[in-house]
Parts: sequence; C-alpha cells; structure tokens
Amino acid sequence: MLYGLSIVFVPLLIGYFIKISQKRWLLLVNHLLNWCFYSILFSIGCSLGQLNNLNTVLADIGYTAFLMAVIVQVCSIGCLFLFDILFPFHLEAQSNEPPPSRLKLLFESLLLCLTVLLGGFVGFFSKGIIAFSPHLSVYPLVVMILCVGIQLKNSGIPLKEVFANKRGLQLSLVFVLSGAMSGILIAIFCEFSFAKGLMFASGFGWFSLSSTLIGDALGTVAGSTAFFNDLFRDICCFFTIPFFMRRFPSTAVGLGGATSFDVNLPLIQKTGGMQVVPMAISFGFIINILVPLFLSFFIGLV
Repeated sequence: MLYGLSIVFVPLLIGYFIKISQKRWLLLVNHLLNWCFYSILFSIGCSLGQLNNLNTVLADIGYTAFLMAVIVQVCSIGCLFLFDILFPFHLEAQSNEPPPSRLKLLFESLLLCLTVLLGGFVGFFSKGIIAFSPHLSVYPLVVMILCVGIQLKNSGIPLKEVFANKRGLQLSLVFVLSGAMSGILIAIFCEFSFAKGLMFASGFGWFSLSSTLIGDALGTVAGSTAFFNDLFRDICCFFTIPFFMRRFPSTAVGLGGATSFDVNLPLIQKTGGMQVVPMAISFGFIINILVPLFLSFFIGLV
C-alpha cells in the first residue's frame, strides 16, 4: 500500500509545489504528460503481447472487463440519478455552444486502443528476444503524475475553493458509494474476493493509473482488465454526459468520474454551461485524490 501511495503522491506533491509562469513551459509539461500517457499504454501492450496462451487471455480480459464496466455503469447511473431526483440541481440556462464532436472523442479513444495494440504486436513478435518488464509502465507513470501535479498547481484553482463546493463534495460521496456497490457486485459476478472487486471498481475512470498500479501489483492480465474497464467508462461519457446534462446535471458530471476534472471538462462545460464547472472541478479534483488512495488500499488487501 505504501509503495502504491508513494509512486503517486510523492511526485504529485512535488509537482504541486512547482509554479510555472511561462506558457511555453506549461505547454511542454502538457506534451510530456501526453508522451508519458501513451508510453504507459504502449508498455501495457508490450507486456500483454508476451503472455502465454494469448488468445485465451485476451478473451478472458475482454469478457471480464466488459462485465465489470456494465456493472459500474449501472450502479453509477442508478445512484447518481437517485441523488439528482432527491436533491435536484437546476440549470438556469443552457449553453448554446455545440458540444465537442463525439466522433473526434471516439477517435481519440480508438487511438488509445491502437497504442495498446501496437505495443501488443511489438511484445508478441519480440518474444524470446526482448523481455519487457511488467513494471515498465511505472516509470512514465511517475513522470506523468509529476506533470499532473504541476497542472493542478498552475490551474489557478485554490484548494479552499475546491473543498468549499458543497455540491461537489456531496456528489463525490454518492459517487464513492456507487463505486463500493459496483465493487461488491463485481466480486459476486466475477467470483473475486470483495477486496479485488472493490479494487477494480476504484479506478473511477483513471485508466492510466489503475492499469499501472494494478498491473504492477497483480500482473499484466489484471492491469489490462483494469485498463479496458475504465476506458469503457470514458467512452460511455461521450454519450451519457450530453444525454443526462439537461435534466440531471449531477448525474452527467458524476459519470465522468476522475476525468470530470480534465478530459471531460470541455464536454461538461459545453453541454451544461459554466454553472456546472465549479461542481465538476470540485468533484473531479476530489476523485483524483481518492483514486490512488483506494487503489493502493485495496491492492494491499488482495
């Protein structure tokens, strides 16, 4: 547990204390983060490609990840929808700007899968020549988390403002409860221990982190399963966020999980307007902090 926390929170805290004033350096940080992100996916693919009985393994990964993703989505929508019904959050005005192209967003997700696939080909055809360590993705992860910390520091959002948003705090609590529910159901339907089920449910959409931490602790198969489980959540957001935003904005924001703070924030802003942005930032920020905590805790119990 301490190992998982250290490789996430140490670089995150270091990055958070780095103040950058020049835009070109911030742009460089963004590029470095993207390179690390794709390096993680490529290394996951390399390790996956070198597994024995690859056909059987891929089928198991696909089935398990899809089943987990469905359970997570059903639990998330159910709990968040109930929260929206009992404690409604009304949008005063709708944004007239068109939302980002879903086709473009889907293409970006496809690019993620292709990166893993490319790594898989490299790993498969280099088998017996080059042995890729299953811990290879940890190194770019540390650099990526450092960049995330720098971005958080230079976002201009005070921590007081994040934790003072009552709706964001409430939404975070409901979302975590839905994650606990889905983790228990995953354990039952996938015949896992409760700790393992809760572990897979704790990625909250942050697939680059969940796949790396779980893969580093439990092996490539578990890491790949976590990756596709959380990636499926991210893909679903392209459709569920616009669908729910008009009448159930808290549900729409919550379904973004950890990505409500960054990747899905433009989509949230375009479909819900600026009034939902503070809630989304508060919620996403809190979930981003909780993900490594929960993952490290449950990995330690497995």
